Amino acid sequence: MVRVLVMVYSRFGVLQRLADDIVEGAQKVPQVQVHVLPIDDVPIDELRPGETEDDRARRRTVLVDRLSTADALIVGAPAYFGTMASPMKRLFEDCLTAASPPPNDRSRPWHLALLRDKVGAAFTASGTPHGGNEMALHSILTMFMHLGMVVVTPGQAEPLLKNPAAPYGATAIAGASADRPLSEEEGTAAQALGERVARIAVWLCRGRSEWERSQINRA
Repeated sequence: MVRVLVMVYSRFGVLQRLADDIVEGAQKVPQVQVHVLPIDDVPIDELRPGETEDDRARRRTVLVDRLSTADALIVGAPAYFGTMASPMKRLFEDCLTAASPPPNDRSRPWHLALLRDKVGAAFTASGTPHGGNEMALHSILTMFMHLGMVVVTPGQAEPLLKNPAAPYGATAIAGASADRPLSEEEGTAAQALGERVARIAVWLCRGRSEWERSQINRA
């Protein structure tokens, strides 16, 4: 089974609704398992109430394992100041850095290759039509490129001059109070993104398996 992990940071529920549509789309593809990973405001290395340091280490290990075993990541975060919201970026920074870095190099990305060759896609939402959705998508996709991931976008949709969907990922306009329902176009675009990512992840995984078998046969 190909594993698709939908990571979502949703403060007011808009991103969660987009994530639900993305999951629905991804589940249309056979031989795909889809899981949702909600992201909260608390850094992963901060102790939770009643948690010991060993508990924290185990929780951190489980989270990093979920990232490393996924074949595709679909990451959603709201657009704050034209970029992805900080809790999502901080999560990746924390997961891809050593749990106990040496004192002379606290930012060294020990796990930089953890997500290499995985499929990556993005979705976001903002309060207004010009609230930075495309810039936020770019910030997520740029992170994927730094990590050596295979970026998948929906591309420009038809009709070219009338379709409001972004070519870089799924988006939504949340409204001033973040209570605006998803439009039919936004939900459809989110489902299409999920299905496209899942399908391409299956193609890549099957192609990689065939390639590895051919290398064994050649040996």
